Amino acid sequence: MDPAAPLRKQRAARVVLLDENDRALLIRFEITRRNGGFTFWATPGGGLEADEDPLTAARRELLEELGLDLVLTGPIHEARAVFEHEGAPLENTDIFFLARCEASAPRLIGLDEAERQVMCAIRWWTADEIAASNEAIFPPDLAELIRRVGRI
Repeated sequence: MDPAAPLRKQRAARVVLLDENDRALLIRFEITRRNGGFTFWATPGGGLEADEDPLTAARRELLEELGLDLVLTGPIHEARAVFEHEGAPLENTDIFFLARCEASAPRLIGLDEAERQVMCAIRWWTADEIAASNEAIFPPDLAELIRRVGRI
């Protein structure tokens, strides 16, 4: 990350998508950074477009990434982090919504070629699997969030 680059700020909308067994769907991302590759799992979602509210963005992202048009509840959670994005520091605030679907419904489709190159796989995870995993999973408190919202 370029330490001289100005800190950009972004708001993003994300969805905790649960199946009939309260497993959460995560997307595996493989991105390239200056110091090499970085692989992580995250909930579906992405940045808000100009003048877009978080709920509208969350619905759009689900449709673009997974081909799903679902009823969303929330917001249910918020998380902030600073990380490298496209070589520069980014302060990101994620606003999370809750949705449910059958495990067979999502398809990883991606909106454009750039997304299809970094979004590599989808997988359903239990809260216990997330808590026990050594892989990078975002947000870091996702296991507890799933346990809490699984009862909603």
